[in-house]
Amino acid sequence: MRTVLIVMPSLARGGAERHGVLLATALDPAHWTAHVLAFADGPFRADLEAAGVPVEVVPLPGGLRSVPAGAAAVRRTVERVKPALVSAHHVLAETAVRRALAGRPLPNITWKHTYGHIGHRGLRERAVERLTGGAVTRYGAVCHTQVRYLADELGLAPDRISVVPNAVAVPAEPPPLPAGPPTVLMVAAMRADKDHDLVLQAWPTVLERHPDARLRLAGDGPCREQLEAKAVGLGIAASVEFLGVRDDTEALLLDAHLLVLASYAVECFPYAALEAMATGRGVVSTNVGGLPEMVDDGVTGRLVPPHDGDALARALLAGLDDATAPDPRWGPAGWDRARRVYPLDLWAARVGALFDDLTSAARTYERTSS
Repeated sequence: MRTVLIVMPSLARGGAERHGVLLATALDPAHWTAHVLAFADGPFRADLEAAGVPVEVVPLPGGLRSVPAGAAAVRRTVERVKPALVSAHHVLAETAVRRALAGRPLPNITWKHTYGHIGHRGLRERAVERLTGGAVTRYGAVCHTQVRYLADELGLAPDRISVVPNAVAVPAEPPPLPAGPPTVLMVAAMRADKDHDLVLQAWPTVLERHPDARLRLAGDGPCREQLEAKAVGLGIAASVEFLGVRDDTEALLLDAHLLVLASYAVECFPYAALEAMATGRGVVSTNVGGLPEMVDDGVTGRLVPPHDGDALARALLAGLDDATAPDPRWGPAGWDRARRVYPLDLWAARVGALFDDLTSAARTYERTSS
């Protein structure tokens, strides 16, 4: 049995962090054991500890000292744990791992969780890859569509990219839809690129047909105050709930008929959409990133162009009409697709095979070069 060291920026509930936690808890324990190193604490620590995964949190000083301090923490953990493989998530963890492993013949994988960046972050990531990408054994992509971005925008060699699409646990049967008023859930940080504004613009049209409908917004961020004011200005505040950051996404989905995402950029293969499908809820989303790979338009949900409020309103109406019909189609079809294509056990087997391949190749290289 071999150990994979999983390095994450924090144990907060984010997509990259969740991916790392799933790696630590879903791999076949007969072949792999995990050790987690994070640079900030968070609620995922409890999940890891409940699964018996060793966790250590090393806070970083911030600023320019973060990378060397993170690299030192990675080196200390590598020397103590002696992993067969190191897995890095997010640019801070990636950079620390690459610096720590410089000159060490230890295989490592950098997982990419984005399909683009807003502002300076894209320039930063391209610079990081130019300067340190040579230290990476393999890049992990979380959907097939993402390879185009990684190769064309970041300049990564396609033969160094392995694709293992995200996955979630899928129940044996799709949970029933709620009996309450038509409810649409959005789970996203309240940043401009997530475009909550577009959803609010579309909502009055939804209320014309479903006057008792609820729009529930789970998340927080710099745009929250502006969005709350917009809901008041549109006269829809009574039907819109700002829930803040929540740890109970599964419960929120069980109380919803439909999930909506409206991002116009930086959306890759979101767990929120996968969870909605696994829960038997239809998904209305903009046609960006890897979402067309996940959502079967007209079958498990509806895809619309970014920035198109009219199209989004029509899609929301179609989704609620479907979910409140005697025989809903989108939700059960989404559950079936998640069960067949994105089950957690299949994902864990694929990741385990990838890790086996990386460590086997490293051992072969060591034998032939010694």
